[in-house]
Amino acid sequence: MNLKNLKNEVLVQNTKNLIKEENRILAKVLAHFQEIESRKLYLELGYGSLFLFAVKELGYKEASAQRRIEAMRFLKKTPEARTLVEKGNLNLSNLSLLERVSREAQATHSQNVAALNLIQAEPNSAAQAESKLRGYFKLENKKRVVRIEMDEETYQLWLATKSKLGEAKDAVAIKKLCESQVEKPQKKVRQAPTTRTAGVVLRRELLKQASGEKRCSKICGFCVSSIMGLFMKI
Repeated sequence: MNLKNLKNEVLVQNTKNLIKEENRILAKVLAHFQEIESRKLYLELGYGSLFLFAVKELGYKEASAQRRIEAMRFLKKTPEARTLVEKGNLNLSNLSLLERVSREAQATHSQNVAALNLIQAEPNSAAQAESKLRGYFKLENKKRVVRIEMDEETYQLWLATKSKLGEAKDAVAIKKLCESQVEKPQKKVRQAPTTRTAGVVLRRELLKQASGEKRCSKICGFCVSSIMGLFMKI
């Protein structure tokens, strides 16, 4: 099929139809996973787990296999979710998340249904969805582990930055840096006069004072007051 020959409206409609089919296929794939697990077919084929079967026999990447297995297990204990998957109201990532969080909370079926309604009520980012679910199940928010590689020069700069911030812990130092850049709006700072400019202004003011009717051999109180007043305006 040459997609370049399709009219715009046909291309869009075809894409929508394919997405609907994709959702139905996902529901069927998860149902097949469930049946394979119930029969323990992966053992007959020489695999120690459904995960190894999905990776080595079915060809999924490890993360993809894990998401599908988690999604299947949530569907198994919460069949109400299947229709939502078929309609495209519940995606694979959210299903996987529901399984992980509900398993940690040791949730009942009714709690799973409530969590399901909570997560598919409105669009959420992955982080928002997890925060909602953990809040519903009254679970502490998990800390994320981030691994960063840096060269020696950057590492030394980072140590100096932490020292300047007065923080020994990386996470706290990173939070401070992020807050300074994200939460606080950048203010336009009026540039202060340079030393050279201030010196020129000072000399000019002294000359003005010296050219008056009564010249001062020293800088008198009036001169000092005038100069200070000038600097207060700068």
